[in-house]
Amino acid sequence: MAKLPKPPKSFPVKPAIPTRRALPLHKQTPRAQPHAEPSLRRPDQTPKEAWQKVWSARPKISDLQRLSDAELKSAQHQAKLRRWRQWPMFGIGLVAFGLGMYGVMLWASLSSDVDFKDLPEDLSDRFDREAEGYDEKVDMSEMLLFLTSKRKKLAEKAKGHVLEVAVGTGRNIPYYKTKQCATVTLLDSSGPMLAVAKRKWNDTHKEYFSRVFFKQQSAVDPIVPPYGAQDGYDTVIQTMGLCSTPEPVKLLQNIERSTKEDGQILLLEHGKSHYEWLNDMLDKTAPAHADEHGCWWNKDIGKIVEKSGLEVVDIKRYNFGTTWWLELKPRKGTRQSVTEIVADVQPSPSIVRSESPATEKPWWSLWR
Repeated sequence: MAKLPKPPKSFPVKPAIPTRRALPLHKQTPRAQPHAEPSLRRPDQTPKEAWQKVWSARPKISDLQRLSDAELKSAQHQAKLRRWRQWPMFGIGLVAFGLGMYGVMLWASLSSDVDFKDLPEDLSDRFDREAEGYDEKVDMSEMLLFLTSKRKKLAEKAKGHVLEVAVGTGRNIPYYKTKQCATVTLLDSSGPMLAVAKRKWNDTHKEYFSRVFFKQQSAVDPIVPPYGAQDGYDTVIQTMGLCSTPEPVKLLQNIERSTKEDGQILLLEHGKSHYEWLNDMLDKTAPAHADEHGCWWNKDIGKIVEKSGLEVVDIKRYNFGTTWWLELKPRKGTRQSVTEIVADVQPSPSIVRSESPATEKPWWSLWR
């Protein structure tokens, strides 16, 4: 007898899962791809890292040599080239704009006719008038002449007890290495300029504010060093100061008396050029420039240093010879004691003492 087939097994039927209503295409959000490429810029990426990533993606000559003709003509490669061609054009445009602005300023100086006889000997009121906007006025010209890097290099050489003469608005202050400076004395004859320098020091080296002394006085008057520097300053700095004083030789000799015999005097100045055609232009525009800025930019810095008698350690010239870098040191036996200087000449009533008097021992010397 034939066997009957077994009935099929029955499985419980699960209830159907209700499906959501399909959204329109414009309201649907794309799902995250598990292997999607990482974003070019992470939220925690620093500007330096972002720039390094962009720079690493630049077109290289080695890459171009490996690409085929079809790859070189591809839309992706052409877009990459167009994007990178914008940077040189931007740089060229920026330089052209700067040179154009400098040319306009030079033309304005050449076209201005100022009589030398009408100018007073003392032009310090120009600095008082331009103190607040001085940095913005000279930023462009110093950038074109690459003076910022030279200021930085000069200020970084300061060590020990430091004196900066004709500090102005303190354009060298951000570059001081304060850890290698025992004290810093900032001196200028312009009160408004010195006030700007004081704010700048407070913004950049606030933790070393107790080590700085601000003096409003002329650099040709006797300079009294702070406590602990009775033998003189270890470093004296001056940038663009000989052009604004009617007695540059006397100023240098006074600096020499304020410096240790083994100290250093660092100058960054502007003056006459190597070329006569440029000197003629400087001579022609000097009265107008002095009338506006209080600075005579046609002085012969070499002759001034020679007359002062200071010993030249190193001298360099830039920008057709108009920018002078000088490293000097005082002559042996020229250093006078502070008591002799004070006894010979009465102090000027215009001197403004800093918060810590120069003749008293400051509180911070207890932990030095």
